[in-house]
Amino acid sequence: MQLKLFPAERINADYPWSLWAIGWLAIFKAVLWLAYEPVIPETILRLVGWKYFLGAVPMLICGVALWRRRRWAAWGLAVLAAAGLVLIVVVPPTLQAYLVDSEVMIFSILLSAVVLVCAGPVGDVLILCGVPAMFRNTRKTDR
Repeated sequence: MQLKLFPAERINADYPWSLWAIGWLAIFKAVLWLAYEPVIPETILRLVGWKYFLGAVPMLICGVALWRRRRWAAWGLAVLAAAGLVLIVVVPPTLQAYLVDSEVMIFSILLSAVVLVCAGPVGDVLILCGVPAMFRNTRKTDR
């Protein structure tokens, strides 16, 4: 079996940019947590850590499969994004895990924005906003 990470059709002008963007966002959500450890209470850190530990591989797989127009990947990303938002609603202090604290205010603002989009609830909302495009541009069966 030959693994092709990027589909050949991605360079065609009619390839849906939304699938490409959502796939990259899913990959960033899967790996960004490896480079960032928030300064939050241990119980919240452990909860968020388990969320990422259990969700990173499925998010990565679904992101790559979405590029290949797999319908199951669209379902997977929708469920994972919804679960991320549910965690924040059920346990509001977990939102602190996505806010970067720095001595330099501009760094705090910029890095928090990046983390909120690429690993946090803003990214989850963007993925959920892309659900119609994901289902419109994916295939029900593998071809």
